[in-house]
Amino acid sequence: MSTAEPEAAEPEAVGPEAVGPEAVGPEAVPEEAPGRYLPVIDAMIALPFPAADFADAAGYGGPDFRVRVLRASEDFWDDEYHRALNLADAQMSAVLGTLAAALTVRWGDPLTVDLGPYLEVGFDGEWVPEPVGSLSQCACSMQVWTVPDRGRWIGLTVGQHDTELPLELMAVVARTPLPAPGAGVAG
Repeated sequence: MSTAEPEAAEPEAVGPEAVGPEAVGPEAVPEEAPGRYLPVIDAMIALPFPAADFADAAGYGGPDFRVRVLRASEDFWDDEYHRALNLADAQMSAVLGTLAAALTVRWGDPLTVDLGPYLEVGFDGEWVPEPVGSLSQCACSMQVWTVPDRGRWIGLTVGQHDTELPLELMAVVARTPLPAPGAGVAG
């Protein structure tokens, strides 16, 4: 069995042409969304964690986690009035909801994790374990399910690294348990 990283596909791009003004609710979700992303999540759960930190076009990871960008919007450099951002956010949220519903059927209701306290302790100089440290810098919350008998949790979130940069729908797989804010070693 190979432990090499699977070849990463570019995240699916979402732009204003894919999200018309009328497409702001669940009807904006591609019907294939769960079928398209669940195999990626299943592969993330099945793969061993990498021996060292890595980053590629589709995400990043380390010895205890991996993060994959499932879907990315276009950037928002020319979106002065935030119209494209609002439309992309509505579509990303709808896709997140559809995918979360599929994972809830598998593993029950998720835990909604507020990432704000992790960001705060990081700003206070404390070390925040990955992937929560980096996720807290681009997302406000994350839905988390424990994967039975695997010693792992799966998380879904939508984040944005800066106001002009793309929104990203991310899937996260990490070892359990999810660290508590402030549980890291002072940096």
